[in-house]
Amino acid sequence: MTPENRAWEVVRRAFEERTPAPRPRARARLAVALAVGLVAVVVVAALSPPGHAVFERVRKAVGVEHAAPALFSLPGGGRLLVVANGEAVVVEPDGAKRPLGAYTDAQWSPHGLYIVATRPGALVALTPSGTVRWTLARRDPRNPRWEGTRTDTRIAYASGGALRVVAGDGTGDRLLDAHGGSLPPAWDPARLHTLAYVARGDVVLRTAGGTLVWRRALPASGLAWSSDGRYLAVLSNGRVVVLSGRDGKPVRTVSMLGARVTAAAFAPGSHRLAVSVEQSGRSQLHVVDLDRPGHGKLVLAGPGRFGDLAWSPGGGWLLVSWPAADQWVFLHGSAAHAVGNIRAQFPGAAELSGRWCCSR
Repeated sequence: MTPENRAWEVVRRAFEERTPAPRPRARARLAVALAVGLVAVVVVAALSPPGHAVFERVRKAVGVEHAAPALFSLPGGGRLLVVANGEAVVVEPDGAKRPLGAYTDAQWSPHGLYIVATRPGALVALTPSGTVRWTLARRDPRNPRWEGTRTDTRIAYASGGALRVVAGDGTGDRLLDAHGGSLPPAWDPARLHTLAYVARGDVVLRTAGGTLVWRRALPASGLAWSSDGRYLAVLSNGRVVVLSGRDGKPVRTVSMLGARVTAAAFAPGSHRLAVSVEQSGRSQLHVVDLDRPGHGKLVLAGPGRFGDLAWSPGGGWLLVSWPAADQWVFLHGSAAHAVGNIRAQFPGAAELSGRWCCSR
């Protein structure tokens, strides 16, 4: 495929951003402006020397060439929590791995002080070294999420299709929504003990005490907050609908021209949203800045489906898993650093979404 054809393929699949329901005339002007902006940005990303090098490395084979044979360190620092084949592992900045034991899911507490994990029949709180602090017997606990201050925290989790909330010390467990356990919930970063979740085809924002803040009828397959709570990204029907965190009204839609959206994650401290899409057996990873409508960048493309996304604690590095290539790819601007042999290091399907946390 010639460089010109590759550029056209990138542009053809490029996403478009729009604000909802503009006036007809404004819609036409906006469409033209976005088309021009997208062509300029995406073609530069694909054909500039650094961007072109990334695409050339993945063009001929599945995976990035010259990948490291093992995970020797974490670019960007912090600690990574990995769940694979029923085991949880903490990866230190120098690449050292600390097995925590048999857990089906695990997530960090605020500031990385503790970990909440699940195993058949129990919700468990433990230290990053693996010491269990408390357990709570529950049926089929899933998707635990921990939030709060250093002294006042809550854990949301699913059990038997319902959404429940418990204090960080394991006390005060209560039912929040009998129909809210289908997808992982997402705590609002701007409002303490306030939770977004999906129930009966609606995206719901509710306090841990049960008070409804807002509800929006919108099919969803995933939720992601910006770190300031201004935006809630909702993966929905092959697109990402961005809602206002304040009132739940749609403020922007990111669509991918028929491609299926598989993952989305905000960079910490910004409104940059990474969006992974799949179409016809190939995947692309875009980063769009919601503060700059019409500007986006294609940062990785290749055969197969991309897996989980995780931003480094400082937001400078983006990690994407690539199961078809047996690689993790760390992206920083136009640079790509790949680590191979992931299945040998983390047997099974390694999950890492949202699990790259702060340093000690």
